[in-house]
Amino acid sequence: MIINFIRSGDITGEDIDMRLDLNNLSIDESQELVGLIEASDFFNLPGNIASPDLATDEYHYSISVDTDGGSHHTVHTDDSSMPVSLRPLITVLSRLAFANPSEPK
Repeated sequence: MIINFIRSGDITGEDIDMRLDLNNLSIDESQELVGLIEASDFFNLPGNIASPDLATDEYHYSISVDTDGGSHHTVHTDDSSMPVSLRPLITVLSRLAFANPSEPK
């Protein structure tokens, strides 16, 4: 499974552009991410959940997931319109982006 995660916006300038191949992560990290994707019902979320008014003081997110079975889905959201079910996944992806400085961000 491949996850592409982009976080942009906010006035801090801490943008993230990260590609994660779950085969290259530890078993625990990989299982945690798969569990969060399933718990968020990711593949049934609408593709665009972002609010129409782009606020400069909040983050905007794009999460794309490609499964080994060929499924693909992308969700665009932001801090103010993000479903509660998606927040844990975004929190872990943000943490991984800063914990793995070798990954492009």
